Amino acid sequence: RLRCWRESLAMVFDPPERRNALNSIVKVDIDVEGVNPVQGLLLVAWIADRLNWDIKNCNKASEGKIKANFIRSDGVIVDFNLMPLPIGKPGIHPGKIIGLRLISDNKAAFSKGLCVILGAESGECMRLEAGGMASMELLEEVVYSNIISVEKDVARLLSSSRGTTSPLLASAAPIAKKLFDLASLK
Repeated sequence: RLRCWRESLAMVFDPPERRNALNSIVKVDIDVEGVNPVQGLLLVAWIADRLNWDIKNCNKASEGKIKANFIRSDGVIVDFNLMPLPIGKPGIHPGKIIGLRLISDNKAAFSKGLCVILGAESGECMRLEAGGMASMELLEEVVYSNIISVEKDVARLLSSSRGTTSPLLASAAPIAKKLFDLASLK
């Protein structure tokens, strides 16, 4: 279920002029439907794995919110927040990602910095715009969420794997587990 999020995020940074912004990310916010954090933790773990970030700390705040800090390879701290949001009509997949915000402070490439917002719907994009984003270059996209059965989703995942495991899941899962374990201890 993270495929469309990973692909959309990769497409945002595909143009050469945006790639350097990946090395300057200072904040990641992920909103999930309800209180199941697994998909959000797997997505941030995938990002951290791809960008070679290490976990500095992680804790669970009030109402299921998870906060963590990563350390980039240049020693800069990246703040991460996973926010569970109550949804009036919950979907069949608890913890489904509904929004993502990445903030890069690369002022050399973007005079105001860069804010990337991906949302499951336009309302989520607008919600994530709050908090000083007007002072940055803003890229927004509504992520197409393919509604398929759990069985088809698992079959697609397994058919796309090399051998018996998915390399993306194999590298991101230990990071997500460590975040989950650290948040559960607090």
